[in-house]
Amino acid sequence: MDVNGHDYGSLVPAIQSYILERGVAIPRWRPGESNGDGSQAFTAEVLRGMVELRVPVGPEDLPQVAAEVSRRILGLGVLEPFLRDDTITEIVVRDRHVRVEREGRMEDVGDLGTTEYFLEVARRVAELQGRQLGAARPFVLVDLPDGSRFTAMIPPLSVAGVAINVRRFSVRRLNLEELVARQALDQEAADLLKKAAGRANLLISGPPGAGKTTLLNAISAHFPPGGELAIVESFRELRAQHPHPAWAVVRDEGVEGRVAMGEVVNVIYTRMRPDVIAIGELVEGDHAAEYVHAINLGVVGLTTIHGNSCLGALHRLETMVLETRPGFNWLATRERIADAVDLVVQLRRLPDGRRRVHEMVAVEGLDEQGRFAIRGLKRWDANRGGFTPLEMSQRLEERLG
Repeated sequence: MDVNGHDYGSLVPAIQSYILERGVAIPRWRPGESNGDGSQAFTAEVLRGMVELRVPVGPEDLPQVAAEVSRRILGLGVLEPFLRDDTITEIVVRDRHVRVEREGRMEDVGDLGTTEYFLEVARRVAELQGRQLGAARPFVLVDLPDGSRFTAMIPPLSVAGVAINVRRFSVRRLNLEELVARQALDQEAADLLKKAAGRANLLISGPPGAGKTTLLNAISAHFPPGGELAIVESFRELRAQHPHPAWAVVRDEGVEGRVAMGEVVNVIYTRMRPDVIAIGELVEGDHAAEYVHAINLGVVGLTTIHGNSCLGALHRLETMVLETRPGFNWLATRERIADAVDLVVQLRRLPDGRRRVHEMVAVEGLDEQGRFAIRGLKRWDANRGGFTPLEMSQRLEERLG
């Protein structure tokens, strides 16, 4: 990758190999670190290596280039510039090959470094949570200092070299009006979500990368300003627009000192009296069970869940609860969900990378056969190339006042 006339894509792996071969200790990467003595000493070693390897850089540029190489080795290496590019939402490494996602479209970057180089990057990032990435634990998920999510898989689990994904979350928060301008939803849907914010129990469903967190962030701007907000996440993704939330980020439960996310949700809604609780994503049964319990106790709850349809999201929520509560009766569990969940929004990711609300439904309880009774409020009509008019549910309208 040529930057200011210097090929950092080749230079960084070469210098890192030099450093490792000579047993120079690479300072551990820690959130909020400044360029202290350890980093300065390391930069001096990088400079020495560039001189010994006779890197074709002029004497006047050598200190600046050495500092940049040092910074990239201490961060994500050759991937570091992508992490600083606000237009990039995902960085993907497969063995040595790098691709990036920009505005919903994947762009090919090419081969950067070697398999061994990316293995070293993954191991160093794993140190952020005090882990040893190796044959005994060939998989890691880590929050980077900037809030991005780093996932890596290495051999022997990965049979095609090192696999890395870095999911980036934009600092700039899209609001509902901007999502309307992008045709992710129409004004009627946006107005309904504004009214529902902080008043209705909401389930946002969709496949990975469909924009669920983006929509939840946009809705958060319309929570009642005087209400108490609590947020619980396993990765810090939400950018809630609230002045003083109670905010818990529950990382790996296997790390010493961590607690189960379901327990955190329980403590927050029973002891910290939130008016609204937002759960980043329901990925395990305990999370789902506590979400359902909270919204049946009068707390307004909003969360995201993986699902292919609104109805499918409700069934997945039910299944997740029953998986961790084997003694629960399925019909009683379904009744609790049907009685508490007010609104389900289904998102889809289009082939061109855009995200769009595909369907919105109101939950109206159970029918005579014990099935979820839902009423379609709005959906995308491909035949007419637009959204259908809003068909309001009486139960939802009553709950929104």
